[in-house]
Amino acid sequence: MPLAALNPLDITLLLLLAGVFLLAAELFLPTHGLVGAMGALCLLAAVGYCFQYNQWLAVGLLLAIVIATPFAWSLAIRIWPKTPMGRRMILPTVQSTDEPLPFQIGQQGVTLSALRPMGECELDGKRLSACAEDGMIPAGTPVIVVSADGRMPLVRACPQNTHVSNV
Repeated sequence: MPLAALNPLDITLLLLLAGVFLLAAELFLPTHGLVGAMGALCLLAAVGYCFQYNQWLAVGLLLAIVIATPFAWSLAIRIWPKTPMGRRMILPTVQSTDEPLPFQIGQQGVTLSALRPMGECELDGKRLSACAEDGMIPAGTPVIVVSADGRMPLVRACPQNTHVSNV
């Protein structure tokens, strides 16, 4: 049956089905939006052909498409990460295993090398890389951890009258 023999309502239904099919295919195929744009054009053409049949039916169809669009979009956003293409495009979630820091704020120790501003410290028998808070700290100086820079202790030289148990 040639396309010209179909009435506008049949063509409208065919264009609606083609538009919905093409928009659904956009979720599964890597077409960079080309198939989705063709699906949207099919839906608009369906509304245009529907105007040839009945203008109020065409307005109702246009209104139904406008109302259904946000629901279809949210459904597509929920479905797409589960498709093979979505799994390849979206990075997997990272399972972080946050280990506790090997030091604590306020912990005291001694420098094993000069901190200029980075060097080695011994904190509770553990040898760690550390960073001086201010300037340079000579080797053998008692220090206290004042903060953390990532996983590295930031230390400052202890005042002379503070007792350090690691010295």
